[in-house]
Amino acid sequence: MAKKVDSKEVGLELGFLVFKFFLKSEYLHYGYFSDGLEADVAQLNEAQKRYNELIFSCIPEGVKTILDVGCGSGKMAEELIHRGYTVDCVSPSASLNKIAEELLSGKGKVYTSKFETYESSDKYDLIMFNESFQYIPIDESILRALSFLNKGGYILLADFFRRPIPGKHPIGGGHEWTEWERKLHTFDVDILLEKDITEETSKTIEVVNQFTNEVVHPVWKAGFLLAEDRFPLLMKLVKWKYRKKLAKMENKHFTNQRNGANFATYKKYVLCLLQAKT
Repeated sequence: MAKKVDSKEVGLELGFLVFKFFLKSEYLHYGYFSDGLEADVAQLNEAQKRYNELIFSCIPEGVKTILDVGCGSGKMAEELIHRGYTVDCVSPSASLNKIAEELLSGKGKVYTSKFETYESSDKYDLIMFNESFQYIPIDESILRALSFLNKGGYILLADFFRRPIPGKHPIGGGHEWTEWERKLHTFDVDILLEKDITEETSKTIEVVNQFTNEVVHPVWKAGFLLAEDRFPLLMKLVKWKYRKKLAKMENKHFTNQRNGANFATYKKYVLCLLQAKT
């Protein structure tokens, strides 16, 4: 049986290509629009750099070795290595890992594996989940992270969670915040930092919404018009056969529901630093 294509992996790779070509950015994470930085496409790269600086500022003194879980393009790992840390990466995306391997040029190891099944005898001072936490069950992520830590090591995670609001949310993704709060206190860790950065990161969704409305949607419509002009019978069949999927895609991406205000309403973006109890 042919291996099923993982839509999340494809989406991340496409996101990387779009960011790199249009915005000259190799980051795949949200931006940190602090100090009045405008929610504009031209400011996204600067916001992503500020995000990195925020993450780096939370790494405790004495940390030397880091495992980057879900390393994306490897850009953040590269910057950590440049700052003197020893960094290994683990991610299930073979295509993105190739990009990360080229970027790191042997300066850090890149393992192609889900964190849930990752095996290694290596231990680290810090395990980092940079917007990868939401893809891993809470229990497995924290318990496995603890198993890879040196004594008194740290877990640094930055990701968004779903607020407890009834009904269908216009923006998907994230663990339930109430579940995280409940489970967090069952783990053998001390909470050193818990910082809500929803306001500063929500502007990223506003930027993506702008790009979708001003670039992606016009291209989408123009492509359909051209295809209908060249292949009318085929497109009639396609639109009938995939009408539900097309309607779902239109509703998801082209109705302005995926905006910064809705993100701030339905999501809670948190930066959290935990330390294993000794």
